[in-house]
Formats: sequence, structure tokens, C-alpha cells
Amino acid sequence: MINLIEDDDVESLLESLKDEDLHVRIFTINSIVDNPRSKQTIPTLIKLLKEDVALVRSRIAWAMGKIKDTRSIKPLIKALNDEDADVRKNATRSLGEMMAFDAISTLVDKLEDSSWEVRAEAIVVLGDLGWVPSSKTDLILSLIAKEKWDQILEQEDLDLTLIQHFLDDPDKDVRSKVAWILGELRSLDSLDSLFKLLMNDNFQEVKEQASAAIGKIDGDKGLALLKQALASDNWFIRKCATSALGYTQDVLVIKLLEELVEDDNRFVSESAKLAIEQIKSKHKIRN
Repeated sequence: MINLIEDDDVESLLESLKDEDLHVRIFTINSIVDNPRSKQTIPTLIKLLKEDVALVRSRIAWAMGKIKDTRSIKPLIKALNDEDADVRKNATRSLGEMMAFDAISTLVDKLEDSSWEVRAEAIVVLGDLGWVPSSKTDLILSLIAKEKWDQILEQEDLDLTLIQHFLDDPDKDVRSKVAWILGELRSLDSLDSLFKLLMNDNFQEVKEQASAAIGKIDGDKGLALLKQALASDNWFIRKCATSALGYTQDVLVIKLLEELVEDDNRFVSESAKLAIEQIKSKHKIRN
């Protein structure tokens, strides 16, 4: 266990940072923040920002924002590219607490970070620093970071390639929302990527949104992809593809849907019935 250290005993705190026990080192970093002579530890903390243990790097990035010593700004900017998302998030937050205007350009890059938490933190900090989007790309990235999905649809001349990039996002909710947007925009170029999500994603809500998007985009290729999905051994994929056929509003798929009513899986069968009703209602076809 760590011995109690007097508030002004910086030397003991610095020595404690070398302890083999990870919990002791984390406790020490927390203690440094509350120390009245904390700024004296900055050179050591800067060195430890390259520590092998991500948890230590992350806690140091957090501590630097509390200490607010300008010597930390450049190391924190470098930490924005750390391999660990928590380090990047804490570095972003600390730069905001220090009102580090020199970090703006790098923070803008973080709007494309692989972690939604980093993106969300970056857009908050950028707002605090007075940054405003200067291009359509920056605007779209800022809306994605804020998760303002409806506002994205309101934009004209969208770069769909930029939006498609987020179909590979690690966060399932982001993938789901992006699939929805691409379906609303009838993005033909997104069909292959959406089909990949339908067939391979691990989350049902993503599969549902991807299949619905394919159905909304419609066209020969979209129909062909949905038919391919219907051959899957995975009943949920078949269910999603069946429901998506209803979005095509194509009377020619009614025959196919009638065959799917006989599917061994009741969820697929029920989806086929609903899709038939959806198409017939659209075209005012009586049973």
C-alpha cells in the first residue's frame, strides 16, 4: 500500500510514479492533481505520457487538463493520435480545459476518429474554442460527431463517399444510422456496402437498417442482392430481406413474397405477409 504523502511532498509523489503496482501509480497521479506544487511534476508527466500502459497514459492526459500547464499542450496534441481511444478522449478534453487554440487543426481531424466518444469530445471542445465549419465536409463531420442525423439529410450536394466511410464505424448505432441515411438518399453506390452489413454485421438492428436501405434504394441490383440474402441459412437475414422487399413497392415481387409466406420460419412468413400488404396498399390492389 502507498504511504500517506504530505500535500507538498512532490519528490515522494514523483518517486511513487515508478511503483510497480499500477493502482499505486494511478492513485499517485490523482494525488498530483490536488497537490499545490503539481506544476513541478509536469516534465515527469510528459515523459510518462509515452508509458506502455494505456490506463496510465489516459490518466496522465486527464491530469494535465486539471493542472493546466502550457508545457503540456504540445504533448497532448501528440496524444490525440494515441492508439488508445481513452487517451485520445482525455487528451481532447484536457486541451479544451486549457483553451489550447493551437490544437484546433488537429482536433478537426479527430472528427473522423474511429471512436464516437473521441468525435463527440472533439466537437464539444472545438465549439468551446470558437471553431465553426469552413467547408461542407467539416459541416457533415461535425453533424456526425453531434449525431444530428436528421440535419445531415437536410444538406444539399452531400458527399456520399464521406458518409459511407462511417458504415465501418466500430459503434453499431453509428452504422445503423448511416445505413438509414443512405437508404433515405437512395445511394446506389452504397448497395454493396449495405449488403455486406446485412450479411455480416453482428447486430440485428444494423442488419435491419441495412436491408431496409437496400429496399428503399431499389433497382435491379438492389433486388438481386435481396434475393441473394433470401438464400441465407440465417433466418434473421431472410426476415430482413423479406421485409425490405416491401420497401421496393414493386408489384413484381409479390409472387416471390407469396412463396416466402410458406417459409419454415414464422418470422420470415409473417414478414412476407406484411410486405405484401405494404405493396398492395401502395398500389391500391385489392385482395
